[in-house]
Amino acid sequence: MSIGKNVFINSDCKFQDQGGITIGDGTIIAAGAVVTKDVEENTVVGGVPAKKIKQL
Repeated sequence: MSIGKNVFINSDCKFQDQGGITIGDGTIIAAGAVVTKDVEENTVVGGVPAKKIKQL
């Protein structure tokens, strides 16, 4: 797993790392999110599985 700069990961998040997940710079991951794939930079994601909520 690769995590970029200025990333905020809220509480109780889970990462299903199957071959490597990349979290882009400036990303916010909402509480309780389950990240199953790469997250673009400057994005807010949340849910199960995590989906894009907003582009920053």
